[in-house]
Amino acid sequence: MAGRGAVRKLPDIAPRRERARTASRATPTAGLLPSVKKHRTLDQLAYRDIRRAIMDGRLAPGQRIRINAIASAAGMSRLPVMQALRRLETERFVRITPHKEAVVTELSPDETRERFHLMTTLETLCLREAAGKIRPDILKRLEDAQKEIMAARAAKDTIRANDGDRAFHALLWEVCGLKRVIQLVQNLWDHGQHYRLIMRRGRGGFAKESLDEHEAIIAALERNDIPAAVRALEHHRAEAQKRLWENVSLVSPQ
Repeated sequence: MAGRGAVRKLPDIAPRRERARTASRATPTAGLLPSVKKHRTLDQLAYRDIRRAIMDGRLAPGQRIRINAIASAAGMSRLPVMQALRRLETERFVRITPHKEAVVTELSPDETRERFHLMTTLETLCLREAAGKIRPDILKRLEDAQKEIMAARAAKDTIRANDGDRAFHALLWEVCGLKRVIQLVQNLWDHGQHYRLIMRRGRGGFAKESLDEHEAIIAALERNDIPAAVRALEHHRAEAQKRLWENVSLVSPQ
């Protein structure tokens, strides 16, 4: 036991003081670059909303996009809108003129024909790669998507029918598991979205023939007959191309 005269050792507080001084000198990270996060978020939101407006026809092919008006209405600067438009330009949804004006891209007959060929090639590739992967739950989801389209057609809801059609085809793409191929075919699909809406509104709704073509694809998959499903899909694409040219004022190439 220490004697009365012994000096009691105090706890060493120097390390704590040093840590406190170090912490006070440390660069604060929270909110250091708010503009980076903010602009990235606004950029993504502007991209999503403009892309959707093009797809659903609120921005029509050939229409000039008023960049300042869009930015002002959204309460943001011109910069994130331009960044979004640059991204959309790489995806060929818009073209940007030398005067920095953005115009919604118009599909020419040749480009439309090329898009259908690419869609057919990629979708049939997805089906071939899906051999052995078409489970009962996939078939059930295809049938559910088909029922959704039929219900939307009966209600004369073109946008809802379009969404159901995309869900049907997306199942055919996604089951293959080829991520880059899926991304390519999704982009091709989105490019044609506005024209499909015009076609279906011009026809008075979703084509009964298209539903029948879907049924042929499902029937082949239920038999696990991939070659027959591929033929049914090729026929579906060819007929869809004809329906588009008949209703969207595109001249079929000779």
